[in-house]
Amino acid sequence: MTEIKFSKNTSSKKIDSFYKDFKIHDGKNQNFKIILPSEFTTYRFGLLSDLLRLIITINSKHTIDKLIFDLDKEDIEIVYKQDYAYPIISLLWNDTVFEDKNNDNIKSILRIKQNDFFKKMNSLERFKGSRYLLSHTDHLSLNNGLIKFLEDPNGFNDDEELIKEIVRKILIENVLIFNKNNLKELNNDINHIGEIIYELSKNTYEWGKTDNLMKPITSSIRGIYFRFHNNSFDKLLQDFVNTPLEVFFKNDYITENCIQELNKVYYLEILVYDSGIGFIEKFSDKSGLNDIDVIKKCLVKNQTSSTSNLKSKKGLGLDRILNILDKKGFLKIMTDKYILYRDLIKDNYTNNSNNELSNLKLDYWDEKNLNRSSNEKCEGSFISILFPFKKQNNNG
Repeated sequence: MTEIKFSKNTSSKKIDSFYKDFKIHDGKNQNFKIILPSEFTTYRFGLLSDLLRLIITINSKHTIDKLIFDLDKEDIEIVYKQDYAYPIISLLWNDTVFEDKNNDNIKSILRIKQNDFFKKMNSLERFKGSRYLLSHTDHLSLNNGLIKFLEDPNGFNDDEELIKEIVRKILIENVLIFNKNNLKELNNDINHIGEIIYELSKNTYEWGKTDNLMKPITSSIRGIYFRFHNNSFDKLLQDFVNTPLEVFFKNDYITENCIQELNKVYYLEILVYDSGIGFIEKFSDKSGLNDIDVIKKCLVKNQTSSTSNLKSKKGLGLDRILNILDKKGFLKIMTDKYILYRDLIKDNYTNNSNNELSNLKLDYWDEKNLNRSSNEKCEGSFISILFPFKKQNNNG
């Protein structure tokens, strides 16, 4: 059995190396034992999406026999203060053995914790820390496994105003609580963020639950994640060295406007994810489009299926996201074998309300190594947004 052990300070760069180190893409089915820490002590933008992408891909291509948490079963509550626990346990629930560090089976304990966490999400209770997770589980009967303000067994709740209102509530009461000036700065964009969440969560409903033959995926999770970050500027440069995010954080706009006291950078991360087969494989009407244009087309308007229950198909998708982030933000998209991004400080938004694919510019994350093994097809789709905050006085 192949063992992958994550340390408390595991980084996105380390997770990326696992694809090659553990031959994830070699084609031969392996049996894995995954060991997760009680917590990740060094959290940066993208860590959750990179972790979920790896686990989802391993689960799709191989067999995860065991998931072990590196703590005593009496302390299992600690992992539910982390962002990864609920979605990963949900994904693996039917086919994996769950143990503590002493190899004691903890599934009965996790069943209670999973139910409690699900109820907490659905009642919109506050989480500890400046973060919030909303995660669907499609393959379990746990109260249908769906976040009720977004979906029910009859389909997507096509009420954009309700979704915008709840997203606003989550951001105001749970996420942007560190400094009220952060909320003031984002105030003009909060409704737009709600619109984005509406469209992208509608996307996961349409694209994330089934394969290319419209058959339900055996293990399927989808979700939305918000997190306020308070990171050392120097550590950010170190962690993202030789990546597009190093360029982003070194930009004059960030260094002149966004370095807080004690050399910190405050920023909001928004992640919308699903464990599906990815945009390229799912999209049937390619009409000669290349892969990147397929990804773009999946994120622009009126790409809902003919079987959808949705009344509204207006969508402005990718163009709307780019407009909101213009001159200050960062967008990252991972689907299939591609990792794409747009640095809106370096490469400003240009109006494209007609969503012409040629005008929706996206760059390759690693232009020099497009054919490396970790860029072979991975499962799931992950859309991440980074919104940096301007420096403020601590007294608000």
